[in-house]
Amino acid sequence: MQNLTLSDLKLGLTDLFDKRKPALLRTSSGKTYEPMLAKKLEEISALPPVVIGGKALAAELEETDVEHDGFGKAVWYMTEAYLRHPQVSAETVAAATRIRRAFIPALSELKASYADEARAAIERKKILKQHKADLERFPAAGGETLHDWISGFLDAGERLHSMLSDRADMKEASRKGAGALRAATIGLLSRLRAGVADELEHNPKLPPDLDAQVFGYLDELHVPRAAAARVKKTKKAVPEAPAPPEIA
Repeated sequence: MQNLTLSDLKLGLTDLFDKRKPALLRTSSGKTYEPMLAKKLEEISALPPVVIGGKALAAELEETDVEHDGFGKAVWYMTEAYLRHPQVSAETVAAATRIRRAFIPALSELKASYADEARAAIERKKILKQHKADLERFPAAGGETLHDWISGFLDAGERLHSMLSDRADMKEASRKGAGALRAATIGLLSRLRAGVADELEHNPKLPPDLDAQVFGYLDELHVPRAAAARVKKTKKAVPEAPAPPEIA
């Protein structure tokens, strides 16, 4: 259950103390841990919404940055293809050059800080309309054009700005306290589960599926989180191909 977010824990504990409470209280472990977990649910529910809004803010920032950089690379490589093609018209080369200079002059910009990427997106959003004709000159699969790709790029950059602002609204103590609360709650649930397993082993009167009765919803919440964590770990392990030299 180590990948559960505070939002997941709030949902899971609410469910545990509702429809799953009779199953929980069939064991001595459940009776022991029930008041402790109820207290944790109260503490989680009292946190500011920005703290328990589904994902850790750092993870959400990282995912948005990946989206931002993905759009940016797509636009850069698309324009790169036209700039390198030996038989593209001068008008098309000029349009690709204007797009490159206006929105993503160099791939190295995608390694900038979140704040710098957000600032650039806000500034470049102001000139999106004046480059619409150039952007729509370049079609992409699915009926889109570079205008759609650049819009996604800039929107992701603006979301970085919003999330950085949200992070600034959170006090450092609140962030650290939320992390400690999440870890403590997961620790209690893990020890409860171990206790239930021990009782199942030594008490034949308990139903064999009691673990599922108690932890079924928490497990359901954990599965996609664990899968996402594995995908993220795999992506980090795969080195990115080096970029081709940029055209001046």
